[in-house]
Amino acid sequence: MAVHDKLNKLIEKYGSDNEESLIEHLKSKFSKEYKLAAEDLKNDGSDDPDMEMTAGRIADHIDSNEETFLSECEKILQNP
Repeated sequence: MAVHDKLNKLIEKYGSDNEESLIEHLKSKFSKEYKLAAEDLKNDGSDDPDMEMTAGRIADHIDSNEETFLSECEKILQNP
């Protein structure tokens, strides 16, 4: 199952009420992937990539860290 499918299942399970804290957490934990995602948003014409960032955008750049990424997402999502 792709990382996006697993991420969507976590969001379905726990809700996305604290997506803002999730993005902040992922930004510090996966800074390289965050920067790549921000670059994508800029290339797509975004004026403010930080405001438009989603966990899915960061997930686009997760390679071998998929399990760690999902585990970190779950940790934040389940503790509102």
